[in-house]
Amino acid sequence: MKLSRIALGGATLAAGGVGAGVLRLLGGTVAAGLRGAPVADDAADPALVTPTAAPLRTHVHTADGAELNVLTYPADDPAESGDIVVLVHGWTCNTAYWNPQINHLLGKTTVVAYDQRGHGQSRLGRARPSPEILGEDLETVLAAVVPPGRKAVLVGHSLGGMTIQAWADRHAGEVNERIAAVVLQSTAAFDILGRHKLFVEPVPAYAKPFEHLTGVLFASTPLPLPTTKAGAKVVRYITMTERARGAHVAFVDEMVSACPPVARGLLGNGMVGMDLRTGTAALTVPTTVINGTDDRLLPPVHSDEIADILARVGALHRHVVLDDIGHMLSIEASDAFNAVLDEVLDLPGKSSQATPQKKTAAKKAAPAKKTAAKKTAPAKKAAPAKKTAPAKKAAPAKKTAAKKAAPAKKAAPTDGPTADS
Repeated sequence: MKLSRIALGGATLAAGGVGAGVLRLLGGTVAAGLRGAPVADDAADPALVTPTAAPLRTHVHTADGAELNVLTYPADDPAESGDIVVLVHGWTCNTAYWNPQINHLLGKTTVVAYDQRGHGQSRLGRARPSPEILGEDLETVLAAVVPPGRKAVLVGHSLGGMTIQAWADRHAGEVNERIAAVVLQSTAAFDILGRHKLFVEPVPAYAKPFEHLTGVLFASTPLPLPTTKAGAKVVRYITMTERARGAHVAFVDEMVSACPPVARGLLGNGMVGMDLRTGTAALTVPTTVINGTDDRLLPPVHSDEIADILARVGALHRHVVLDDIGHMLSIEASDAFNAVLDEVLDLPGKSSQATPQKKTAAKKAAPAKKTAAKKTAPAKKAAPAKKTAPAKKAAPAKKTAAKKAAPAKKAAPTDGPTADS
């Protein structure tokens, strides 16, 4: 009986220690956000509005029962034969994350955006989410929206970038034949819980042992996130910078809060312990890496590592670093990001709309040799750039047969043209 009481007392003390450590770390993050300046009231950003053009809405189904909501712009252009831009959003976001890019690219090229499983209007499915499962979701979308003879330009933010790397890991032999170029924004390949900058330094000695556990709890706990003025300041601290426009903070806060808690927790937990570096090395087409210096969720070290891997395989097209920009880069610095997209896509007037960024550095590598891709002209730089040593050229890959697009099944009518597959 005495031993039982001692054991119970020890367990209680241990639990108390864990609780104190976790509370110090998470509480410090929340407190840091609340100490920030009030979110400014400013005019709406036209770049964030829902695109006026009605997309073709399709629903593609995965083997485990997930239903993915896919939007294609324009909805009806059978004559289009160029590369198809496929936008893959990050954790807790949805297709609206890409509004600034869709609005920018409308009428210039075909654009596809889809909700990752459990996000937006996509169903979760039965499989436990992981980067590998998300990579196969991307394969399902590519098979449905990219016809034979055309290629995709993959653009991924955060978890979307991990999805692309996971897809490449399983489809390495098809990358050159099916993909024209890749853009990886504010993402990582491994060790995402060990190097974030969310916890306020210095971390007390008693809390140090609980940093990993607290990170897992932060990513995995399915708690609802109410939209409040105080909550918006915390979301800004985690995902953006204190200099971010109020309209941008409000947009991100509303989007993140709308993510179903169960999906947020399951997909967050699915990222724990991932290592996608073999998938990074499989991206043997020209790949652009872009990140902000003030990203607390996935700090610059992650993008630096990805760029180094791509340079070693000769696929690094460009590494762009934007000063004073956080994790939601293509919202917070949409003009600069759109200029990078224009350069990748070789669109007319590329870079001309870019807003200069303070001390923006672009590490340049010699473009990797493209396989059956459009020739790109040099673009005006969005901001002053730092030169780096050129990367080795990518060796041409053996051509393989492109996958045939799966036919689409008709869906119930929506506010725009629809089809199911």
